[in-house]
Amino acid sequence: MRILYVLLGLIVVGAWAQVLPNITKPPCDSPQAEAAAAVFQDYINAQRTSGFKYALNQIDEIKISTTPDTEIYKMELDLLETKCHVLDPRPLADCPVRTKAEAAVEADCDVVLTKSGGVLVVTAHRCESEPETSAEDICLGCPHLLPLNDTNALQMATSSLAAFNNRTANVTISKFAVLEVGRLTTQIVSGATQLYAEYAIVETNCTTTDDDNCAPLNQTLATYGFCTAGSVSGNVSVDCRIFTPEPAVAPATNGTVPLLMVDMGLLSAESAESLDPVSVASLIPIVKREAPAAETVAPGSQPVNIPLIPFCPGKVKHF
Repeated sequence: MRILYVLLGLIVVGAWAQVLPNITKPPCDSPQAEAAAAVFQDYINAQRTSGFKYALNQIDEIKISTTPDTEIYKMELDLLETKCHVLDPRPLADCPVRTKAEAAVEADCDVVLTKSGGVLVVTAHRCESEPETSAEDICLGCPHLLPLNDTNALQMATSSLAAFNNRTANVTISKFAVLEVGRLTTQIVSGATQLYAEYAIVETNCTTTDDDNCAPLNQTLATYGFCTAGSVSGNVSVDCRIFTPEPAVAPATNGTVPLLMVDMGLLSAESAESLDPVSVASLIPIVKREAPAAETVAPGSQPVNIPLIPFCPGKVKHF
C-alpha cells in the first residue's frame, strides 16, 4: 500500500510539473526583450488616436512564462513622448524625442504580451505618464507645461490658426479647424511671458472666404495637419504642416478613449479624456533583481568579490 501511495504521489507531481509554466528572466537588453518592447511600441502608437507618438526609452523588467503552447511576457517599460502627433505619417524613427528642457513627458507601462506560433501580440497594458522632470532638472528659463484649458494659450492658438487660414486663402480651398490641442507651454524670456501651442488641424467644409460656421469634413475626405504657434509680446507666429497622404490613424472624436493615461493634470491631449485602461488583472508583481555575485578564490588568498552585473533595468536610450 505504501508503494501505491508513492506511485500516486509521483503521478500527481508529474502532472503538476506539466501544468506549471517555466519562468525565465532574460536580460533587459537581450534581443528577446528588445523585440517584445518594439512590438508594444508599434502597437501603442498604432492604437492611439490623440496626442503624440511615444518612443521606447528603457526596459525596466521582463518575465516570461512558458507553457507547451504559448509564452506570456510580462514587462515594465519606460517610453518618452516625441514631437510627432499620432496623425503624423512620418515613421517613428524620424520623430525626435522631447528633451527635458522642452518639458518631456514619460510613460511608465505595465505590459502583457502573448507569443503563439512565433507571433507576439499585446494582450493587456496599463500606462501612466508624467513630466520627466526632477527638482534638480527644473530650468527657470525653459518652457513649462500649461493645462490644456489655459484661456490665454487657447486664445493664442485660435488667433494663430486664423492667421494661417488667411495666409493660405489663395493657396488652399478650405479652411482648417482645430482638431485637438496637444500641448500648451509658457516660457519667461528677458522678463516677458511667451506662450506656445501645438495642435492638430482638420479640413472643414468652408472655403477661406466663407463665414466661421464650419464643420470638419468626413474622416475619409478630410486633410489633416499639425501646427506650432507662439506669442511673443503679443505678436503671434504660426507654422503648420499639412499631412499627405492621409494618415492611417483615425482622428480623435468625442467619446474616444485614449490608450495612455495621464495622472498629473492636463499635460497632453490624452489627459483631457477619461481612461478605462486595458485589464491587467493577470499581471504578476515584478521585482527588480540583480545577478548573484560570483566569488573567485586564488590558492592561499581570500575570496574576491566580483561586482554585481545587473540584468535589469536595461540601458537608457535617450535620457
